[in-house]
Amino acid sequence: MTDSSSLPPLTALGAGPVYENLHIWLPQLFAEHARAGSAVIEGKTFVNCRFEGPAVLLPLSGCTFETCNMGEAGGDTRNLLLAPVGSQKVIGVIPFRDCAFRQSAFYMVGFTGSASFLKHFHEMVGGSAA
Repeated sequence: MTDSSSLPPLTALGAGPVYENLHIWLPQLFAEHARAGSAVIEGKTFVNCRFEGPAVLLPLSGCTFETCNMGEAGGDTRNLLLAPVGSQKVIGVIPFRDCAFRQSAFYMVGFTGSASFLKHFHEMVGGSAA
């Protein structure tokens, strides 16, 4: 078991709109935005950031991923993907809209979204089109 007293305290990430060279624990980022009244992380740019979960990221629309390490997939990029079962919404995810992710890395992060997003994501990170 890890001694939590030896871990550095979390420092506020702030409202952005640009985050650069940061280690970002995704639940903290979401909590900061939610406390500021926003249920969606929107219009942000992340450059050379390390995103850490456990978390499931939901890109709603307008999100781009440029030269990112999407995480360890155990040999199959589909292992990073979770398909929603309901047709209306997904509960318990961290939603992003109109955000740019550049030269960033994701650790212990899954991704979900529409069937077309999941197909595009799988192809983007090197999976076959099948």
